[in-house]
Amino acid sequence: MCPDTRKFITFAEQHRIVLNQILRQSTTPLSDGPFQVLVNHTRVLDFDVKRRYFRQELDKIEETNRREDIAIRVRREHVFEESFRELHRRSPEELKSRLYVIFEGEEGQDAGGLLREWYQIIAREIFNPHYALFTTTPGDKVTYVCNSFSHYNPNHLDYFKFVGRVIAKAIYDNKHLDCYFSRSFYKHILGQAISFKDMEHEDYAFYKSMMFLLEHDLAEAGLDNLDFTMEIEEFGVTETRELKPNGHNIAVTNANKKEYVKLISQMKMTGSIRSQIKAFLDGFYDIIPKHLISIFSDNELELLISGFPQSISRI
Repeated sequence: MCPDTRKFITFAEQHRIVLNQILRQSTTPLSDGPFQVLVNHTRVLDFDVKRRYFRQELDKIEETNRREDIAIRVRREHVFEESFRELHRRSPEELKSRLYVIFEGEEGQDAGGLLREWYQIIAREIFNPHYALFTTTPGDKVTYVCNSFSHYNPNHLDYFKFVGRVIAKAIYDNKHLDCYFSRSFYKHILGQAISFKDMEHEDYAFYKSMMFLLEHDLAEAGLDNLDFTMEIEEFGVTETRELKPNGHNIAVTNANKKEYVKLISQMKMTGSIRSQIKAFLDGFYDIIPKHLISIFSDNELELLISGFPQSISRI
């Protein structure tokens, strides 16, 4: 960052309220106006100002990708599978077109209402246990994470890519979905680093157990028999996974327990679902570029996807 830019960003941080008010009243797109340097320093922008810039950039993408509308013909009792077949074969450019929904056996044109209903149904079906794609977090049983056992569905990675496309398309179409994910999942979308602190929201009991480990002497707490592995139970069978090479021969000590906590948290939130996350992100970024969605925080992304009801208290 050059000295002049650093000075301006410092000035912007000191006068954030006034700056955001000026940007709200401006009729010039942020990327074209005198404050365009803030495109690369969006931390000083309020959510509504970021969202306005985000929409302006999506409008530019849409102007360069104008195509014929895409019809989605589905039966209500098979919305997920048939929507998958309809959209899986489409290119990213095609999916930026307007969608309209036709429910087989029903009359009427889609003036927007059927598309909203389709999004609502899809949002429910994403979490249908039949597909084994997501599971609720132990912490609240309301937010969802990728199911590490989803591979028992042979199409799971294609489905994850489809879900990524659907959620990004809903954002693209400015439609809210009734679905809420863990902090770590939002951070994966944003390309942000996952930290042990994120475990507090995902699995509070596990988080507290790790905090106890960090705050106490291992021998005195009776925790001096740990090594750099973790056990995963899958359909009644326990499997041991190493957190680092040769982990089963590396004892956890007071000196390295911070590394242990970091690695076991990363395994739970990332390592065990790496392929699922990659497939989802491949689909999501087909619709919305990573550099554009990454201007938001994890709380703001939740607002963007799901609206205000559950999120506003955390903003």
